Amino acid sequence: MQSSLSWIEWLDRLDRVLKGAREDVRAFAGFGSPRAVAAVERCTRQLAALTNELRLLDRSVLSASDAGDASSERASSDRAHNLQKALDTTVFHLETMANPPGPESHIARERLLTAVDSALRDSYYEAAMLVGPSRRVSEARVN
Repeated sequence: MQSSLSWIEWLDRLDRVLKGAREDVRAFAGFGSPRAVAAVERCTRQLAALTNELRLLDRSVLSASDAGDASSERASSDRAHNLQKALDTTVFHLETMANPPGPESHIARERLLTAVDSALRDSYYEAAMLVGPSRRVSEARVN
């Protein structure tokens, strides 16, 4: 996993998993059914796997398209680190969601849903920051 193609494939999978997780969280907001718990557990496993893969990817590939100096390499590494932290937080909240509070605690469930949704949005944001504005604009033109 040491090429820019690996990063592209990884980011594509991350995008699909994050979209699926947000849809699942919205669809199963009630936590009541076994399908809801299974969907959250699946999302948690997928994001945990992607988070582990992120640790293995060569971060120097990210700075290769930048200016190539030490500051751009450091900035790329920082963005990858920020994404790593956001994904770790998302996995934590999803794991918490898989063991929801009791049915009598509606406020706690709502807070948990808000935390999960916020963590998923933060992960999206950090992934977008990792890609960088120039690449996002060129991808938007292609799509």
